Amino acid sequence: MSLNPLINIERVTFEYETGKPVLNEVSLAVSKGVYLALLGANGSGKSTLARHINGILLPKVGRVSVQGMDTRDESFKMEIRKLVGMVFQHPDNQIVATTVEDDVAFGPENFNLDPQEIEERVTTALRETGLLELRTRPPHLLSGGQKQRLAIAGALAMEQPILVLDEATSMLDARGREDVLSLVRRLNQQGTTVVAVTHHMEEVLEADTVAVLDKGKVVLTGTPREVFRQNQRLRELNLDVPLIAQVAGLLHRRVPEVPSDAIEPEEISDHLLGKLEPRSKTRQAPASSERMDTTGPLITVQELAHTYMAGTPLAHLGLKRADLHVNPGEAVAIVGATGSGKSTVMQHLNGIYRPQKGSVLTVEVDLSRADANIAKVRREVGMLFQNPEEQLFEQLVGDDVSYGPLEAKMDLREVRQRVRYGLEMVGLDFDVFKDRPIYALSGGEKRRVALAGVLALKPRVLVLDEPTAGLDPVSAQDLLRRLDRLKLEGVSVVFVTHNLEEVLNLADRVVIIDQAETRGAYWVDELVADPTLIASHGFEIPAILRLQQLLRQRGIDVFGRTPEELVASILDGLSSADSAS
Repeated sequence: MSLNPLINIERVTFEYETGKPVLNEVSLAVSKGVYLALLGANGSGKSTLARHINGILLPKVGRVSVQGMDTRDESFKMEIRKLVGMVFQHPDNQIVATTVEDDVAFGPENFNLDPQEIEERVTTALRETGLLELRTRPPHLLSGGQKQRLAIAGALAMEQPILVLDEATSMLDARGREDVLSLVRRLNQQGTTVVAVTHHMEEVLEADTVAVLDKGKVVLTGTPREVFRQNQRLRELNLDVPLIAQVAGLLHRRVPEVPSDAIEPEEISDHLLGKLEPRSKTRQAPASSERMDTTGPLITVQELAHTYMAGTPLAHLGLKRADLHVNPGEAVAIVGATGSGKSTVMQHLNGIYRPQKGSVLTVEVDLSRADANIAKVRREVGMLFQNPEEQLFEQLVGDDVSYGPLEAKMDLREVRQRVRYGLEMVGLDFDVFKDRPIYALSGGEKRRVALAGVLALKPRVLVLDEPTAGLDPVSAQDLLRRLDRLKLEGVSVVFVTHNLEEVLNLADRVVIIDQAETRGAYWVDELVADPTLIASHGFEIPAILRLQQLLRQRGIDVFGRTPEELVASILDGLSSADSAS
């Protein structure tokens, strides 16, 4: 670290109106050209710290300086803003113009740049983020992931030497995330200093340095390898390591040759060679015909198409054709690129949109009919949107969760029982949270309360749009476990996700949507057995599946959806090899 860091954070303490410090004597120095990842559980202070770097927030105690300029000095405000670009977690917070290209131009225009230079910067930024063809579209007609790309494009157009990203890829699909990370890597290699707040452990591997926050303090720093080596400590901090690193840690205990801090599939497979012998297959993906539910699907979508703003000059295709079904008690993941039509499908499942073309039969209700029983659909198909905290509108938690049961005309005793059920299903104590103000909740707690409100109606189908976006790894895993518990109770779960590791954890089947139409449907075990199926649809193969692929290519058959399952399969092969020798 240089003696004169580009960003210097000295013993900073900050609190909001609650009186509880969000940052507590934080000190951190960032040199020019460094790629720093900020990690921490929900509520640890990461976003608050990020907002101090360009002076959006000012320390109550301590000092933040950028290139030697104190952020509290009003005379430096514009100079600091010229140096530091910021991309927020929720892109709607920074979109201000009526078209995509005007929004990207907003920052450069405020710095009074030459119009020709502004045009060149806007075009370059839109091309880099894949939005060039959408330059005249109103931002409110973009998908969540496209809005996130727009926010990034706005920062790129400023060409600032410091880029601060606050969960800036949380709504992007794997392909889009890799595109953005490649762009950020390239900017960093060209000299841009990057500070990235993230919950995606795979993204942390891109960084030079990692700083981990807990309860407003920096508690760990080091390279990604050094930090991920501290498995137990990270779990204590409500964090986790990438699945491939978990595999390395578990294997190291039995096969010391495998480094405990390995973070690449090739690194692990190379150390396993010679320890394992080729053997016959131990497990095959169950055939679809053996796993079909014989009671009939709860939801059937056939030849569904949808055009937004139909009949107007702004009309554009949202969905060309979608076909899918959902059986009782199963989890179906819908995956696809940003803007491919996933959310459009989801909002047809409980009648928010009615079919313009094709059909949707959900919980025995044909939504194509004018007299469709929408009230029944809304009771039995619960919907959680991409930003579920926006579904909260009451002042107290208990009042918000009780809204659905009250609207269903349940008696007060039943309402109270439903509120208790909903809160306990998401891991919130009824007596502790029922009278808590909504504004006093953390982001993760708000998500849980929104889900509790849906569960209070005890739906037959739960429809979730990016349910874990913005949650720290442990909170996300906890939510997935609770959804798995709902499956056991017979609830069907349909969820949109960009995280293929979540698919491995929860889903029974995967429906792939690309360019506004359904491209394929697979059992998850099929994808684990043959990861090339994922690659054939343009998705990056998760590292835990790439390791299995590498081992199979060497004649070593292994199978595992989780690190524990995969390691058990590998060790089984190790035992076979040892006994044969």
